[in-house]
Amino acid sequence: MRLPHLETDPNATPLPMLEPEIQSIEICPYCRGKLRRTSEGCPHCGAQRQFGPTRNESLVCTIIGLIAVPSISLLVLPPSIWTLAFTIAGALLGFFVSHGRFGGDRWLPPPGRK
Repeated sequence: MRLPHLETDPNATPLPMLEPEIQSIEICPYCRGKLRRTSEGCPHCGAQRQFGPTRNESLVCTIIGLIAVPSISLLVLPPSIWTLAFTIAGALLGFFVSHGRFGGDRWLPPPGRK
């Protein structure tokens, strides 16, 4: 069964083109190899996609908060039970700052390369 011929208006604007499949391909930032946008590692060089902070980044930010906030509180208040509360609050603040700072996804270099 054949479809009937449709008459089109020559002055009508054409419909937008479909997006090409090239949008599903991503380039590795280290070796420039092609890989899928959903892949978590580059099969060419071994670079890994990291979602959120690494363990070291979380630890460093938590320790900085653990030291900085009580140190600042000691400039204002003498040592007391509040210093312990500021220490706990500083550690939590540092942990949440690390998740805010390193929250997105990014590519980490392959092993043996910095």
